Amino acid sequence: MKLHIDLDSSHPAYEWLEKQADKIGARGHFGTHIDCYSKTPSENNYNLPVFILDCREGMPTLNEAKTLPSLEGQALLLYTDNLNQNDYGSKAYFNDIDTSLSMDILEEILKANPQLILIDSYGIGRHGEHHQSLDVRCEQSDCFVIENILVKPEMISEMRQIQVSFDLDYPSTGKPCEVTYSK
Repeated sequence: MKLHIDLDSSHPAYEWLEKQADKIGARGHFGTHIDCYSKTPSENNYNLPVFILDCREGMPTLNEAKTLPSLEGQALLLYTDNLNQNDYGSKAYFNDIDTSLSMDILEEILKANPQLILIDSYGIGRHGEHHQSLDVRCEQSDCFVIENILVKPEMISEMRQIQVSFDLDYPSTGKPCEVTYSK
């Protein structure tokens, strides 16, 4: 089952893309992707068990992050329901649900050692420097954040394994990817 979003020129957010001076760079950050500011994943394809953290009532607290089990060799899905509730690229998508983490909480998550962090929202940091600093901190731990996946509530109970395919050769700090899951 598909988790990545397919966007074409008919999507309302495509208008933003067309206005960018660096269309190739912007395209890498459009839709489902990872940000690679200091390094890229070592492989183009991953097939990992997924641990789901329900964040519909808010992002994890420091205490919740401290109680995560070992996630070595796994992906962590931060399930916010943002993309399911709000259209990708809309003001509501970026403003109605805060899916950002503090650096302290991210540090605790990284102690659990996930290979990937997936989020059904714009990322784990607010825009700009905060967003980029959290992504870079993940990269330093060989963990990468996949943004803008579409998770519907009925998928949660059946999702066991995710498959990810990265376009690591894409000429941008944003690398498009496809994400699917199996039961």
